[in-house]
Amino acid sequence: MDENDTSTNPQESGQGLTRRQFLSYVLGGTGAFMGTLIAAPMVVSAFDPIHRSAGGSFSKTNWKPSQFNDQYPLHVTFSQHIDDAWNSQDKPNDVYVIKYQNKLMIMSHVCTHLGCHVEGSDQPQPKFMASDVGHDVWFFCPCHGSHYNKYGVNTPSSPAPRPLDLYHYKIESDGTVSVGSNFQRTDATWSVNPNPTVD
Repeated sequence: MDENDTSTNPQESGQGLTRRQFLSYVLGGTGAFMGTLIAAPMVVSAFDPIHRSAGGSFSKTNWKPSQFNDQYPLHVTFSQHIDDAWNSQDKPNDVYVIKYQNKLMIMSHVCTHLGCHVEGSDQPQPKFMASDVGHDVWFFCPCHGSHYNKYGVNTPSSPAPRPLDLYHYKIESDGTVSVGSNFQRTDATWSVNPNPTVD
């Protein structure tokens, strides 16, 4: 064998791969491929909530606008659909509904002071009238003493900083009400209601 002939030994000629290099590349490539297969679904799952539309879902009810009046709020319940990041669920919710200026005011039962559940009535609460002279009290928070009138507006002596939240709604083709997400009001904008008019 000629000493200058290196064609049979790729390691000496600088051409080709050694067995060790070949196995390193194959195992490294296989590991990278497997890592990508495992990581890809995790990345998609991690960014999924960013692509979801927040608060765009409405929950169908069996209520008709004609069930409600402008004299006193009516306490009703419905199953609210909630999409929260990766969680999607239906949970029971209760609200108070009254008509005002040909629109429904679907009021949250959550006190705006510290988030307690307010108690409501279909008539003014005389036991609270002394502390809120000149203000009819229809809702009260038993925990911290917030008072609200029949439109969910907090009375001046209440610790609550603002009126009860309202819910968006829409009227379906069959005439029933579907309830959407809630929105905040202030004392100055308590009557501003972006929802559609009803008969």
